[in-house]
Amino acid sequence: MTEFDEVLMLQCLEKDPPEITPLLAPLTVLFHEDPETAEAHAKLIRITLAEKNQITSLIRFYRVMADWYSSNREWRKRAHKELTKIFEEDPLYTVYLTMSGLESPRVRVKEALRRIDVLASMSSGSFVYMKNFGFGIIKEVRHDEMKVVVDFPGKPGHEMNMGFAAELAELIDEHHLYARNHLDPEGVQALVSDSPADVVRMALKSFGPTPVGQLQGLLIPAILPEEKWKSFWAKARKELKDDSLVVIPSKRSEPMELLSNEKSYDDDWFRDLSQIRNMEVLLDQIEEYLDANPGEIPEGGNREVLVDRLRFVAIGGQGKHHDFLVRVWLIARKVNITPGEVELNTFLAQIKTPDGLLAVVQALSAALTKAFFAAMADTDQAATDEVLLRVLPDLEYSALNEAIQLLFDHGLEDKVSSSLRQGWNNWSSEVDVMYWLSQHREKITAWNYGNIPELVARLLKVLNRDYAGARLRVQNQLKEVFRQPSWLKDVLGSMDERQRRAFTQGVKDSTAWDQLDKASVLGQIVKIDGSLQDIVSGRAEEEAAALRPNVRVTSFRSYREKQKQLDRLINKEIPENRNEVSVARAHGDLRENFEYKAAKDMQRMLNSRKAEIEAQLRDVKPTDFSEFSSEFAGIATSILLEKADGSEVEFSILGEWDGDADQNRISPASALAKALQGHEPGETVDIPGEHGSETVTVKQVSPLSEALLAWLNDGNA
Repeated sequence: MTEFDEVLMLQCLEKDPPEITPLLAPLTVLFHEDPETAEAHAKLIRITLAEKNQITSLIRFYRVMADWYSSNREWRKRAHKELTKIFEEDPLYTVYLTMSGLESPRVRVKEALRRIDVLASMSSGSFVYMKNFGFGIIKEVRHDEMKVVVDFPGKPGHEMNMGFAAELAELIDEHHLYARNHLDPEGVQALVSDSPADVVRMALKSFGPTPVGQLQGLLIPAILPEEKWKSFWAKARKELKDDSLVVIPSKRSEPMELLSNEKSYDDDWFRDLSQIRNMEVLLDQIEEYLDANPGEIPEGGNREVLVDRLRFVAIGGQGKHHDFLVRVWLIARKVNITPGEVELNTFLAQIKTPDGLLAVVQALSAALTKAFFAAMADTDQAATDEVLLRVLPDLEYSALNEAIQLLFDHGLEDKVSSSLRQGWNNWSSEVDVMYWLSQHREKITAWNYGNIPELVARLLKVLNRDYAGARLRVQNQLKEVFRQPSWLKDVLGSMDERQRRAFTQGVKDSTAWDQLDKASVLGQIVKIDGSLQDIVSGRAEEEAAALRPNVRVTSFRSYREKQKQLDRLINKEIPENRNEVSVARAHGDLRENFEYKAAKDMQRMLNSRKAEIEAQLRDVKPTDFSEFSSEFAGIATSILLEKADGSEVEFSILGEWDGDADQNRISPASALAKALQGHEPGETVDIPGEHGSETVTVKQVSPLSEALLAWLNDGNA
């Protein structure tokens, strides 16, 4: 147990004014080891400070205690009760206490105490920093009105309520970077030119741990102009790399930190680690330790602490924090801790199943996904390859990209092609797969999927789907691909005239873009091929329709289902959403109204879906299939095929929306239907298969069965 120096405490409290700074750190350590004894000492300190009317020191001491009791909800009430009694004879501090929000559960206790400290310390001539306004100098404090007047650059004499100012303001001294720049602008500018690293150190000392992007915003334009940032940061970073007191993280989103002493990962550090209860902070600390001590394996009691903390996260993260479990596993591997020691065996069994792996990967960043897949493969490559191939069509883009690269490295490109083939053939691939293929167009030919025009047709289809979250972001990236002149030039160059016109009409009819963005895409197309101007201008609607490559029909059953979808949208979902928008608008400030934003997003999605279905119903016609010939393979025929091994399989080509892979019913737009189109019995044909192209013989072409026709026309089959 830590020996707290009571004699030192009494000596500090006897001073006039009392000096509490030397007591704070050892008393905090004591609190974690012996809360009752620490609280007894803390009570004496509070009583002494109150008796000697050292209110500023008292508030700061309460702020230290707020960290002790951060997980104790009742401590807020206790602190408020004690401070109410202490302030009962001081009306000004009583008002400060009310303004602070200490009674409100929406304001953190430590923040409320900070506001009291700020309110009590405001005085004419004080320097302040406010995120909304920047650096300022307090010109006047009017306690009778509870107003403060601050001179900001470009906004002198700005008056605000003291309570509002306390929420935003940070009182700063003359050593703060902004104050230094005010008091000695020439000296600061000399540092910007000659010693950028010193400016960064001053900024970290002034603002605390700060990510690089945020640091850039703090320095521009207050300290240096934007055009100087790149050279300034490059020079500063080069110098700071050799400074052991400056921590520059590998991730730009993580904060840089200025240490008071060179960080030491000793027994005290591990002791502090054992007290951390926040799982994310705990993992961040352990990863920082591993980065600073590569290859070092903790031993003895320190190893026990590490095992205990990793087990704490593994148990706490089960079922809800998959990313934490992955990080625990990766850490454990680095320091030779077995999965069993940290309760990871169940988790590692789950990730070998498709559902388990998909659930985990959705929670990971791209960098963590790459490390996770690599660790899986290092542990059991065969099992990893198998499960990745099974989930490949369902992975979101960043995970899909990492998985494909890993499988390529293992020599499994053919199996990757097979895994994604069914979605391609059925026009059902997710946007992530289609975006990947748009970036690797050479695979369309190499994998015998078809050609670039067929890729583009599928891209247009996937752009018209409704997505949210990560897939919506990928869909937006895919939209941007269509705006790239070089990409459009390559795509149009791969098409004949009929295909170019059909593609242009498809872009024009698409609901994927708003009008301005669509106009931009169409403008790029016309710039590459001026002959397509008539389609863009609308003068060739009938001609373009005649040039479409296939008759677009579907069964009455499927057509009526699509009509029902439209009817539900028009008469139920859109009116309900319209009401939700009205209700959300009534809640007030639309800039911060989440419900309003969500309702408006849904409104845009529903209107887009309505336009899409209306276009589909306009372009695709219902049929009973009686007008189609069965002399050769095509719409409304069943085709019996004989494979090279003598086995037979039968496919039925139906309408646009009648496909069913499980029943071997295919759409005329599918690659298989296009390959069979026009062939007669006795002919051989190359069709897409699981492992590339395969040659089959057409054994028989026949009309659709009566049972199937009855089902297609709303009967039973």
